[in-house]
Amino acid sequence: MKLIGIDHFANFAFLNHLKVSDGGKAAFLIKRANLEENGYDSDLYLWRDGQPVQLTDTGKVSDFYWVGEEIYFPAIRKKADQEYIKKRLPLTVFYRLPLTGGEAVEAFRVKEKIKSVKFISPDEFYFVADYDPKAEWALETAGGNTDEAAALLKEEADYTVFDQLPFWSNGVGITNGHRDRLYYYRNGEVTAITDRYTNVKDWKLLENGNRVLFISNRFEQKKETPTQLKLYEKSTGSITDVSMETPFSHSMITPLSGDEILLLGSDQKLYGLNQDPNFYRYNIRTGERKVLDESHMHATGCSVGSDVKMSNISSPWYYDGKDTVYFTETVDDSCQLAAIDLKKGEIRHITRGKGMVVEFAPYEKGFLTLCIRGNDGIELYRTELSGKQTQLTHLNTHLTEEYTISTPEELTFQNEAGDEIKGWIIKPVSFDDSKKYPVILDIHGGPKTAYGPNFFHEMQYWANLGYGVIFCNPTGSDGRGTKFSDIRGKYGTIDYNDIMTFVDVCLEKSPWMDAARMGVTGGSYGGFMTNWIIGHTDRFRCAASQRSISNWVSKSNTTDIGYYFNKDQIGTDAWDDHDKIWWHSPLKYANQCKTPTLFIHSDEDYRCWMAEGLQMYYALKYFGVDARMCLFKGENHELSRSGKPLHRIRRLKEITQWFDRYLKD
Repeated sequence: MKLIGIDHFANFAFLNHLKVSDGGKAAFLIKRANLEENGYDSDLYLWRDGQPVQLTDTGKVSDFYWVGEEIYFPAIRKKADQEYIKKRLPLTVFYRLPLTGGEAVEAFRVKEKIKSVKFISPDEFYFVADYDPKAEWALETAGGNTDEAAALLKEEADYTVFDQLPFWSNGVGITNGHRDRLYYYRNGEVTAITDRYTNVKDWKLLENGNRVLFISNRFEQKKETPTQLKLYEKSTGSITDVSMETPFSHSMITPLSGDEILLLGSDQKLYGLNQDPNFYRYNIRTGERKVLDESHMHATGCSVGSDVKMSNISSPWYYDGKDTVYFTETVDDSCQLAAIDLKKGEIRHITRGKGMVVEFAPYEKGFLTLCIRGNDGIELYRTELSGKQTQLTHLNTHLTEEYTISTPEELTFQNEAGDEIKGWIIKPVSFDDSKKYPVILDIHGGPKTAYGPNFFHEMQYWANLGYGVIFCNPTGSDGRGTKFSDIRGKYGTIDYNDIMTFVDVCLEKSPWMDAARMGVTGGSYGGFMTNWIIGHTDRFRCAASQRSISNWVSKSNTTDIGYYFNKDQIGTDAWDDHDKIWWHSPLKYANQCKTPTLFIHSDEDYRCWMAEGLQMYYALKYFGVDARMCLFKGENHELSRSGKPLHRIRRLKEITQWFDRYLKD
């Protein structure tokens, strides 16, 4: 058996973007790390005769669409087009790929940067594109001359003007003035449907495109969290507000029949922004509604963490045309394929095993699903309506068979509120119960996400180096209902107590753990908790705080979601109750810190901006505590999961060397 190395994640095939045509053809993308070019290669595969058949070899396919039984995908292949986009002008070129073989040929092009498309035919479709007011201004000012427009944009690139909130977005960059705008294409002509201030989210075609139903929010100065449900009529060009309530957060729509839809939404009155939504059967013409489920117990989508998933794709909800809609849901420590009965409102789980259903698509009488099971990576499965699953691909199976993996062992305890808290212990590889081992506590982000017993590269790497690794889902985690996940105004209290109790239980049940050689790490909320821990206890010999939060005042007033999410989570802002927002800030307790701490941050992390890590690092240095700051250039909040491969390796090297320095006597 081979030991898992620091670059082991590069051995994985990351399957994603699973899509099935109306005729039953299935295709997906496979992404692989390319260490030589410090990036990822992504190509298109067709599922044919029980095998994945590679259709492209450019390594640059980021998405694709079924148009009838043909595949269309966006690409910038021609040298002239590559030079054009270097001018910072929007352009999308789609190619048609014959499944019978041969080169892809250009299908169409538009002078917009397309983000998603819904085809009616090859010559007629709707799309949502990134509307860039600067590019529009430059082209209009230059009278359509692209060279002159490029010169204007080059001059503008020397400075940036902000005049709205938010003005940037993690993983995207500067978004000031940008909107996801809805357009209509027919025979080469493009018409903008929504205006320059409307941001379109989930959207669906009705009556083969004669109507379009979309969720949006319109803002000029500050984006608010409530959304509106709008209906576009192609025959009249009119847009009507058909929102179920105002204010209301409409989050997902699935057309049923006629004017009826399945609507997922929340008034956010009980539990704020993180409130698990209700399911409604809603008539957009009459306004008639029926609540199908209002238990606040169903966390739709997959929020279980993994560093070998490489994709956060949300599969479209699927309506079977009768009385059932299918979707994915986070349940405890796993992600399942679920179904809601449109008549009874009952929700049942099709799959029940540990792991993750990452994506799904209807196929024959069941589904094709992309799943992570056990210690494996993502694989393609056949999933029957009964829940029976058959693994179809084995692209990552050899990694489980050839490398030394320490399977997580489950541990539970009851917290002070009477809730069961679940965690896991990963023993060091080549474990010997007569020895004492150093231990790393790893804390997840969110906080409304979850850990599960699935494969985590960084944890297995540490186990292969002789560390024990422990992790849990404290109060605030996802998959247990909104009441359990609600820690608004409580950050650093019950969640901190849960984590510390978990550590105590681990030490009590595992005599091999060396309480004198423990380290702690975590990212995002896990970074907040790492910062909080070092200000409230000296039990850890060292810490590694990643993409963290240290000061809720600065976090609230610099980051992409800070002005609304942070106020919701802490329960106030610096003007209404400065004492409370400061009390929950780890920076307040920096003068009590004694734990040597490494800080990992990225300069384009706009979710937890680098100022958060810098402030905590600065404070520890000021108070004489050993600290180190590693700032990654060109990376964002997703560094550990989808950052450039060499940056992911360097990040893990920094953390591991820090732990080795303090925990390996």
